[in-house]
Amino acid sequence: MSTDEHEMVWKEISRIETCMMVTHDGGAMRARPMVGTPDRGADTIWFIANRKDHKDDEVLADPRVCLTYVDSEKNTYVSVSGEGTVSEDRAKLKELWTTSVDAWFEGGPEDPNAILIAVRPEMAEYWDNPNSDFIVALKMLTASVTDDEPADIGENRKVNME
Repeated sequence: MSTDEHEMVWKEISRIETCMMVTHDGGAMRARPMVGTPDRGADTIWFIANRKDHKDDEVLADPRVCLTYVDSEKNTYVSVSGEGTVSEDRAKLKELWTTSVDAWFEGGPEDPNAILIAVRPEMAEYWDNPNSDFIVALKMLTASVTDDEPADIGENRKVNME
């Protein structure tokens, strides 16, 4: 793993912010949009969640979590797989609290339904394509006609985050 790739993953998830968090709900997988706060120093992505939505139950039952980040304007995609844990650390909640989170909880960071989900990344994969969708489609069409693989349609890397 290169340090540059590792740092690129952290940079992109910090920049994109909103992801789809995928957890396991019994036999099914569930995805929902969440705003995370990456903490590079702690190798953790923090999420404020509502106990009423049962994300904590899902993470406690099966800690495997996948986070998917998309910036369609820049054609950048990042998938982060890791282990989730649940915390009720009120000091950390206060540290991460924002006015936008305030709208979801009547009692602020002291609200008993406010909890934290911490995700420690284990593996990430990113796709980065500086070309426009039109250019990518044109290259794909050209490749299909010539029976060649598409060239220069972006970068794809798997990154061990541990």
